[in-house]
Amino acid sequence: MVTPPHTSLDTTSDTSPNISSAGPSDVATDMTRRCALKVMGIPQYVSKFDFPGAATAERAVLPSTSSVDLSDAEPTESVDVATPAARRVSGHDRSEDDVAVAPAQSSQKKAARGGEAVSFSMLLASAGPFLWIEQLPDGLVRQDQLALINAMARALAPAASALSQQQFHWPMTGNSALGSDAESARQALHGLIQRMAREVGAKRVIVMGACTYLPERIGQSAVCIPSTLAMLSDAHLKRDAWTALKPLKSIVLE
Repeated sequence: MVTPPHTSLDTTSDTSPNISSAGPSDVATDMTRRCALKVMGIPQYVSKFDFPGAATAERAVLPSTSSVDLSDAEPTESVDVATPAARRVSGHDRSEDDVAVAPAQSSQKKAARGGEAVSFSMLLASAGPFLWIEQLPDGLVRQDQLALINAMARALAPAASALSQQQFHWPMTGNSALGSDAESARQALHGLIQRMAREVGAKRVIVMGACTYLPERIGQSAVCIPSTLAMLSDAHLKRDAWTALKPLKSIVLE
């Protein structure tokens, strides 16, 4: 919201002859304005000089005999901010833009906070008509992990294309437009998975192990099996993985 032009009260001890002293009506008007802006959570500033090209501001200092405390003063005119529909100042309805200031300010503050920053690394591999995803605890991809994924893919589709893989690191470096919170991570990962699935013509997503930041829509339709690291350390888990993967052979035959 852009506040209309008004006389700004300078509470400093500036006694420059170019700055006039505020009268009682000026003090009352500015107190009302400041109280209204304070309730709406809008920061208040007083310029000390005019910037080049800017309109000349009207400034005034408080009278030396004034003992008014502007920070805690009550407005001299009625200011009702209880409900957006009933907000009125000096008997005049606020504009729709003014009424929307409070919720807009609240939304902007929440968006600025965005949540705690998170960091993780994902492996995304394609082989045959499937997209394989695994969250990497240490951010490293080992050759035996890729070999295991390739073996599972060929067990489902013997004519599967060569394994293609890439890593997704969060937060993304060099992209200041994105936040580093978990929700931003899910949105970015969701877009990447969809794009990669289209490029390789993937018919199903296979999630290996726990993927904390996997988008909910992807996780609901995915086939879940143990992580490659878990299967490499415990061969018995490969049997559980094959039990979950075996029904996918029908997709290959379609």
